[in-house]
Amino acid sequence: MYQALKVPKQVFEKSAQVYLMEPAKRTIYEEEIQALRDSLRSRTPQELTREQCLDSVRKLEAAKFEAQKKMYEFVRSQRVAPQMINAVIKVEKLKADDHFFNETGIEEEDVEPSIKRLNLEEDDDFKAIIDEFKQQSDEFLASKKDETAAMMQKARAAQYAMEMRRKAAMEEAAKKQGAALTTGEEEKKAE
Repeated sequence: MYQALKVPKQVFEKSAQVYLMEPAKRTIYEEEIQALRDSLRSRTPQELTREQCLDSVRKLEAAKFEAQKKMYEFVRSQRVAPQMINAVIKVEKLKADDHFFNETGIEEEDVEPSIKRLNLEEDDDFKAIIDEFKQQSDEFLASKKDETAAMMQKARAAQYAMEMRRKAAMEEAAKKQGAALTTGEEEKKAE
C-alpha cells in the first residue's frame, strides 16, 4: 500500500501505527475496509469438490498454526506497541489469504460455503484434519507454557541473586563504616 501512496515504508508504518492507535479511527478504517471488501465480492462463490475442500482446510489450518507460532514469537519479542497487535494480526491474515490463493487458485472465502454444501462438518476426514491441528496447537501452547514458567523461574532467581548481592554490599558498607568509626575512636583515645 505504501508503494501506491508513494511514501517510504517506514513513514507509512509509523503513520498507520499512530492513526490506528485511536479506537475511533481504527473503527472507521475497519468499516471502510470491510465495505470495500463487500463491494468487491459481487461474484458467486466457487463450488469446490470434497478433495479440494479437504486440501484447502489442511492448508488453511497449517497456515493458522504457523501464524499462531509467529504471533507468539512476535508478541514475546515486544517489537511493537501492544495496541498494534490486532493490526499486525489482520495484515498477517491478508498475507496468508493471498498466499493461499496464489498456491491453490481458490479464495479462502469460497471454502466455507463448499464445506457447508458438502456437509463436511460431519465428515471423518474433515474432523481428523481439524483435530490434528488442534492437537498441534495445544501441544505448542503447552510447550510455551513450560517455557514461560522456566523463564519466570530464571527471572526470579536472578532477582533473588541481585537482592542478595545488594544485601551483602550493604553489610560490607556497614562493616567498613563500623571499622572506620572504631578506628576514629581509637585515634581520639590516643590523643
